[in-house]
Amino acid sequence: MRNRPAPVWHSERPSGANTGVAIVSYNPDAGFPVRVLRVARHVDRVVVVDNHSHGSTIGELRAQSGVDLILNKRNVGVATALNQGLQWAKQRGYQWLLTLDQDTVAHEDILDTLASVYQDIDDKAAIALIGSTSSADVQRRRKVVESGPGWVEAKTTITAGTLMWLPACDAIGPFRDELFIDLVDIEYCLRARHKGFKVFLSLKPGMDHQIGATTTHRLPWKPTGTSNHSPLRRYYMMRNHAILAGEYLLTDPRWALTSLWSRVKSTVLMCLFERDRIAKLRLTALGAWDGLTRNVSRDMSREW
Repeated sequence: MRNRPAPVWHSERPSGANTGVAIVSYNPDAGFPVRVLRVARHVDRVVVVDNHSHGSTIGELRAQSGVDLILNKRNVGVATALNQGLQWAKQRGYQWLLTLDQDTVAHEDILDTLASVYQDIDDKAAIALIGSTSSADVQRRRKVVESGPGWVEAKTTITAGTLMWLPACDAIGPFRDELFIDLVDIEYCLRARHKGFKVFLSLKPGMDHQIGATTTHRLPWKPTGTSNHSPLRRYYMMRNHAILAGEYLLTDPRWALTSLWSRVKSTVLMCLFERDRIAKLRLTALGAWDGLTRNVSRDMSREW
């Protein structure tokens, strides 16, 4: 692990005045404007970075106070859109950026919850990210929540509900555009930790959030679930897992091997329980090949 660079230190507790919110959207549902405006009431401004959505949902936000729009002329991917959100936040002089997915339902007190974690951390200069826990995760971690300080140091956290300290972002660098969508947030966390920063996770629920369209199934010895992601997402998941596992095999072998094993299990469960298995398996295999050969230039636009 490298020594942590010394970013310009600003000991400002996250607040509505010094925090912006960035949300990446792509064909969001009809409830999206309501979720955006719900968050906008608690911070200075929100930016929606839209990746060329169809329909009128995004248009409903044009005249809303406290909401900025960045409208991309094509789908540039999550990583590039997040970088646009970071640039927007820096230009406005914010110290913090809260990132949300388009389907995330942020709790009214999410910023206060994350600010409390910040306040409780002694080594504030080490902070890169403070992630949120969903209501469903809290139920699974009840013993930890009840017995601990209300937060833990984590290896990674997802984009949804995560508070980024912008001075640290300058030292860590931008999100990697070539990853496009899946593991963009995970790679950023791994890189932050490699550079000497830390990732924290609030154990108090700050949002309602679900990854994929999870369905529950039964194996002979236990219940299990599958995410039902599209064939295209299966491609990016496998490709990016293979790329990152190769990059971190020597510096973080436990994460690399665990990550690859999780992909194998997910693929097996997909073959057992999900629909459109042939297409998903085909793109999973293609993703594995591109990941092993580090090919990030393949045009997948025909698969949208």
